[in-house]
Amino acid sequence: MTGGRFENHLKDQKSPYLKQHALNPVDWYPWSGAALAKAKEENRPLIISIGYSSCHWCHVMERESFEDAETARIMNDNFVNIKVDREERPDLDSLYIKAVQAMTGHAGWPLTVFATPEGVPFYGGSYFPPEDRFGMPSFKKVLLAVSLAYRKNRKKVDEVTVDVERILKSRNVITPVEIRAEVSDMAFDAARLYFDGVNGGFGRGTKFPHTMFLKFLLAYHRRTGRGEALTMVRKSLSSMARGGIYDQLGGGFHRYSVDERWDVPHFEKMLYDNALFAGLYTEAFEETGKLFYKDIALETIGYMLREMKGAEGGFYSSQDADVSGHEGAYYLWSAEEIKAALGDGAERFMGFFSVTERGNYEEMNTLRISRPVGQEEERVPEDIKAMKETLFKVRAMRKAPETDRKIITSWNGLAIMALSRASKAFGRPDLLEEAEKCAAFLLTGLRDANGRVMRYFLDGGAEVAGLLEDYALLGCGLLSIHKATGEQDWLEEAGKAADSMVELFHDEVSGLFFDAGADQEKLFVRERDLFDNDVPSGNSAAAQLLLGLSRASGNVRDGELAEKILRSIEGIIEEPISHGNFLAVLESFIGGKGERPH
Repeated sequence: MTGGRFENHLKDQKSPYLKQHALNPVDWYPWSGAALAKAKEENRPLIISIGYSSCHWCHVMERESFEDAETARIMNDNFVNIKVDREERPDLDSLYIKAVQAMTGHAGWPLTVFATPEGVPFYGGSYFPPEDRFGMPSFKKVLLAVSLAYRKNRKKVDEVTVDVERILKSRNVITPVEIRAEVSDMAFDAARLYFDGVNGGFGRGTKFPHTMFLKFLLAYHRRTGRGEALTMVRKSLSSMARGGIYDQLGGGFHRYSVDERWDVPHFEKMLYDNALFAGLYTEAFEETGKLFYKDIALETIGYMLREMKGAEGGFYSSQDADVSGHEGAYYLWSAEEIKAALGDGAERFMGFFSVTERGNYEEMNTLRISRPVGQEEERVPEDIKAMKETLFKVRAMRKAPETDRKIITSWNGLAIMALSRASKAFGRPDLLEEAEKCAAFLLTGLRDANGRVMRYFLDGGAEVAGLLEDYALLGCGLLSIHKATGEQDWLEEAGKAADSMVELFHDEVSGLFFDAGADQEKLFVRERDLFDNDVPSGNSAAAQLLLGLSRASGNVRDGELAEKILRSIEGIIEEPISHGNFLAVLESFIGGKGERPH
């Protein structure tokens, strides 16, 4: 207790997400040897709760359950409770989300995992409501049922943990295959079944942008001439850029859309999404010459430089979905607010951006452009741009979403790649300067005294060791600057990152790479994630770096290592959209010297 308030073990943590929970009545621990030892000593199961600072549903579950005294009492009496920031420990997140998917068929954030004191999971889920609803039992009921099962039915719990561990380990067994162009053909054909020809993107209902898979389709189109692949990309990019998932006033994209038309997003903004989007729209401009794509690329980069850039030169990780507990409050508009701000121009603006008196989200409006077929790639008219600037200034008077100021190495590698490519495509040397500033900071502020790459920088320091994706995407970023400048120093730094990556993460038996290094904590399964989910998987990024280095420097070892990774690719045709970066690297490998840079 401090000043009458409960403080748990998170109060001195560096992670903003963990700090958000420091005053919960739940006796949270960070992931640590102390927490695991306590669970073993007291023979209590673990609750491992995983989320991130800008996650809307993480905030909801905290307000409903983790701030509730009765729920906290049940958790504290029966479990050892651990909070994990998935952005700080993506290796833990990847392992446990796979475990929950194996047990339940689905998973998301907040992720709730029940595990033995050794950390092996036996039950889990995502969001649990405080009372029975949505067809789900209340969190309190789940807690009591799991606690009872652990105490009274340990044999069944042990059987589940054995099965989960077996499944996770079996997924790490890879049978190498020959690299064939038919893999790309099959991935393309499979994706056609999921493509939404009306709204762009893939699937129905809730939609994620799948930027890496769209990047693969662009590369596939260039190699094969398949016009349908380019059509899928253009339809998706024009639809997203006109939708509510895009911040029509400030630039940049929200995380995903809850509807198939891209009209209503979940409002958090992530650095990795916007770096990937900026690179993709730049590439689409290079392919099509459409100035609309150039506008979106530069507006997205403008957002990153204006709102996500730290004084050190690196980029922050995310901005929250909520403001004062209200999701999207910063971005939503009523018709009355727009009329008051724009006066005589309001009707024109409202018509262009589909604003109505009733609204399309809780009696408010997301701004989204409705255009006739054939005009989807037309640029925003100048008079509308002027009104956008006026409304942007009005919005700036509102309370802004919180920014998570972690500067994450891997995500900054993606930002460097986007800036380098845009600089070359648009003749903007200032963007290359920003890429170089960011890279220079990563090479100094995100290395320890022994030169080891660290995961993230915050509050003047870096304490968490970097993972495979950090080494690989840092190297890709450095290599992208070399490609834009021709300067050998950047190539040498990229080579050093690759050498350290091989030393720390490479598995000589399989030819693949582990997510965590040989010098890091040993989990019950040594994870290697092959899915390109939010960011490129560590292995696909490693293949991208090694292939790029082999071509830039003629290093035979790097080319052989890249080929070994790509030989694990055969099984991805079952889920091609979740392996977009792998497929894009495969296209680069197949295309040989004909591939474009980055």
